[in-house]
Amino acid sequence: MRSGLETCVAVDRTAIAQRRTEELVIEHQTKLARYLRRMVGDAEVALDLTQDVFLSVYRTLQADPARELRAGWLYRAATNAAISFMRRRKILHVLPLDRDLDRSAWRIDEHGAQSVDLQAALARLPVEQTAALLMTSYAGYSSSEAAQILGTTADAVRQRVCRAMKTLRHVMNEDSLS
Repeated sequence: MRSGLETCVAVDRTAIAQRRTEELVIEHQTKLARYLRRMVGDAEVALDLTQDVFLSVYRTLQADPARELRAGWLYRAATNAAISFMRRRKILHVLPLDRDLDRSAWRIDEHGAQSVDLQAALARLPVEQTAALLMTSYAGYSSSEAAQILGTTADAVRQRVCRAMKTLRHVMNEDSLS
């Protein structure tokens, strides 16, 4: 049986973890969910993965309430969750013939034909290129910061972004000609 002090410490850890998790959710939930939606191409899956990331945050903080969790940690956890999801599902990236993608969770500026085409083109990229591109262009991290989050080098991030941009230009031009 737990002593009164152990119970008090456990309650304190839980309260601290809950409060800090709520703060991180308020600050990062929307942007992280959009990042994940761009990674996996499905709004519902992105919301599930976002929830999983914040559950990991809570568990981590409950184990170590003093641990510093910043946006970089969240994006790394989100990227890893997206990669794991795509590997589990072995998703085939096929361009839809029509533009009836799930747009309910998209911002108003993401509803245009070019944005839909871009989302479809992003789905054709390898996961590592998508992550590097979104980290640097969408989330606003430098190559060095993205490399640290993704567990690679800054040069590798720059190469992945370059390859991704080349592929996107090719796919977008190919689609505009058809």
